[in-house]
Amino acid sequence: MNLWFLLGAFFLLLAIVGTALPIMPTVPFVLLAAGCFARSSRKWHRWLRQNPKFGPAVRDWEEHRCISRRTKFWGVTMTLLGGGSSTCLFIPRGWMKWTAMGIFVVASLIVLCWKECPPRDSS
Repeated sequence: MNLWFLLGAFFLLLAIVGTALPIMPTVPFVLLAAGCFARSSRKWHRWLRQNPKFGPAVRDWEEHRCISRRTKFWGVTMTLLGGGSSTCLFIPRGWMKWTAMGIFVVASLIVLCWKECPPRDSS
């Protein structure tokens, strides 16, 4: 086992956690895991590309360097709603609250700036 494989497993674990927690991004961690597995394990990289949940995002990124409109929408929505509500509820007033909110807004803007995949043919 090498470092790339261990990093891939770590990022995949974070992606799986991100499917349940609204403030945790999923797709960036899946893409990081795919990059690590591409350097360390053909088997795991193939599994990730063929996975029904994670595969489409990995294939879009690897083949076209884009993410789907749906992924953008859910990423921004969950980041702002989940992160924003958590920040409002659990972080006391002051610079920490504003910093956390700023991070969520900047992360959302970055996602919105990523190239969007062209619509797929439904035929």
